Amino acid sequence: MRQIAFIILCVCLATAANVYADYMPKVKLPAAELRMLDDALANSKKYDKAKLVVIDSMQKELSQVPTKNLLKRWQLNMAIGDQYRVFSTDSAYSYYQKSLVLAESTCIDSLILHSKIARLNALSAAGIFTEAVLSLDSLKHYPMSLSLRIELMKSGRQLYSYMLSYVNDHSQYYQKYYREYKQYDDSLINLLPRNSSYYRFIYAEHLIQEGKYKDAKAILEKLLGELPDYSNLYGMCAYQMADAFYNQGDEAQYARYLALSAICDIKGSVKETLSLPTLAQWLYEQGEVDRAYNYINASLRDAMTGNARMRAVAIARFVPMIDNAYRQKINSSRDELMIYFMLVTVLLLASAVLFFFLLRHIKRLRDAQRKLAATSKVQDNYIGNFLGLCSSYADKLESMSKLVSRKIAAGQTDELLKLIKSGKFTEEQNDDFYKIFDNAFLDLYPDFVDEINKLLREEEQMTVKKGAGLPTELRIYAFVRLGVEESTRISQILHYSVSTIYTYRNRMRNKAINRDTFDEDVMRIGREF
Repeated sequence: MRQIAFIILCVCLATAANVYADYMPKVKLPAAELRMLDDALANSKKYDKAKLVVIDSMQKELSQVPTKNLLKRWQLNMAIGDQYRVFSTDSAYSYYQKSLVLAESTCIDSLILHSKIARLNALSAAGIFTEAVLSLDSLKHYPMSLSLRIELMKSGRQLYSYMLSYVNDHSQYYQKYYREYKQYDDSLINLLPRNSSYYRFIYAEHLIQEGKYKDAKAILEKLLGELPDYSNLYGMCAYQMADAFYNQGDEAQYARYLALSAICDIKGSVKETLSLPTLAQWLYEQGEVDRAYNYINASLRDAMTGNARMRAVAIARFVPMIDNAYRQKINSSRDELMIYFMLVTVLLLASAVLFFFLLRHIKRLRDAQRKLAATSKVQDNYIGNFLGLCSSYADKLESMSKLVSRKIAAGQTDELLKLIKSGKFTEEQNDDFYKIFDNAFLDLYPDFVDEINKLLREEEQMTVKKGAGLPTELRIYAFVRLGVEESTRISQILHYSVSTIYTYRNRMRNKAINRDTFDEDVMRIGREF
């Protein structure tokens, strides 16, 4: 039973080891950053609430600005639109549209262009590409200030980046969109001031595309040290740093910087985040299905909340795959739980059986101990009787010696000879021996008489009074039970003639139910004891 229990335990451990191996990630996870990300997700509503408090304050300020103060109202509408830009695309578009109306009322070209560029960004994020492209094409030929030209190039670059994410790499549209993207990208880097953070970011991105990962990482690391960890550009830099590490094959650092980028987006209430769904996909590939499921759903929820349709469509591609894996894991966990339950049940049953056998073994040991104690007691009594017999013989021998000495000293040899020939001394010795033997034997086999009677025919059964000695027939068979089977030997011990012993034994056999096996049946009396 112990071997069975051991085998079952080994099966349980092997199953647990296999399950653990199945869910072991292929790459060491950035545990600290993932915990920070989990905390940030848990507090995301708090960050969103803080964002809404700022927006609400601006809206209250806007409500107090006179209608005629077009410039101030334009500034506040643009500021509110900027707050909504990464938080709620539809709301951002609404405020940028209001800004455009106000700008057109002022007839100030720079305000009109600024409003249109801002509205273009909202259209791009919302995935309304047709109107966005038309707006971009209409704006790029307008004369404008350097700062507005830079913003327009950023918008064009962002628009075609979104559009590229929609098409397959080998699609007929891919090359067309990529050429447009590259044109705006090159124009942007040529226009940006060399010492600006955004220029350094774009430059690092170019270095990554050229395979110069070490140089790119040096620039990005410096930028990350300078920027606040809640700024949008910080999140973008962390994402590019992750890309550099990924291209170098360092997936642990890749995941770490994706997590940092996602944390930044959550703190900034950025709903069109790219880091979190990318991290979710990577975690799915590592077998971290639970986290992947939580992250991809949080990403999709944010994209839908912020009306970032472009991101929602991109994220939706991963959802079925991760959701299916998550459901498979739940089903697998349920199956594993059932297997564990069955194994535990079998183990408990095996333990119960083992416990039963153990109890039975303990009972046998206790019975054996009781029997051993009883045997020991009988042996003690037997030894005591033997010593008593020896002592009795010694006393009688001493008495006989004194008697002989007195008779001889008194010259009464004839009387002494007469006493010896009478057999009185021998008879007394035999009576003492019979009494001691009978007591000792009945202590050892208290049911001997009853067992003998079971072997005899009913009319021949014998009765022995309590305290009385054994009849000669039973005493003879007491010696047979003790293994003294030869009649000659029995006659010597009991001081009977051999023929007398034969006669008694033959008489007992004639009384037996089965005469032929009577002696063997007597030998089996008390065997269980």
